[in-house]
Amino acid sequence: MNTRQRNVFIRMIIAIAIFIYIGYMARSYLPKFDFLVIMSFIALYLTWSIIETLIYQQPQTYAVEDDDRRSFAYMQFSSLAVLLYAALDFTGLHFTRVQSGEPTIIYIGFIIFILSSLIRYQAIRQLGHYYNPRVAVYQKHELIKEGIYKHLRHPFYLSAVLNTFSIAFIFSSLGAVLLVLVAVIPAILYRINIEEEFMCRHFPNEYPFYIQTSKRLIPGIW
Repeated sequence: MNTRQRNVFIRMIIAIAIFIYIGYMARSYLPKFDFLVIMSFIALYLTWSIIETLIYQQPQTYAVEDDDRRSFAYMQFSSLAVLLYAALDFTGLHFTRVQSGEPTIIYIGFIIFILSSLIRYQAIRQLGHYYNPRVAVYQKHELIKEGIYKHLRHPFYLSAVLNTFSIAFIFSSLGAVLLVLVAVIPAILYRINIEEEFMCRHFPNEYPFYIQTSKRLIPGIW
């Protein structure tokens, strides 16, 4: 087990303990269906966390340049805001909870969550040793243009958009959907612009041609 996997494993143990405590406390006042929704989401989230930890591959060389410009932090903060608001809206606030659309909207949310995880899984496996949450390039870095990357340049960010929408749907929160539109998507577009500028600088011959033969975020459209 490498250092990253060990650290993730420790965080997961802590998270499981917290979730068990929250579940135990919530069971006494939440309706049964709401409680099952929360526990199902936690189970899916932890399952995916374990899978991502297991398929992660350590870089074989050092990163030679990094140009993140806090874009990763912006994406993480906006996604966390969606999760926190959606969970609070679902369990207590009910400011923008769309109860008239339940349980259908919740089931759709779980389907979207699974789809986003499958896309992310394919992207991580395809990148292999080049996977890095920051905008970085490694020694002897090769441009990945196969598999899911053959037609789509940013499957990770497609997965991130779907993931946040899935959370908003799972917790049946219209306010969380609006947060995705005004916070998450702008953060991801900012990140995409930084990454494409960075890749064009490091792959001046390959990347411009790759841009012409692939889509950014939406398969077959954009």
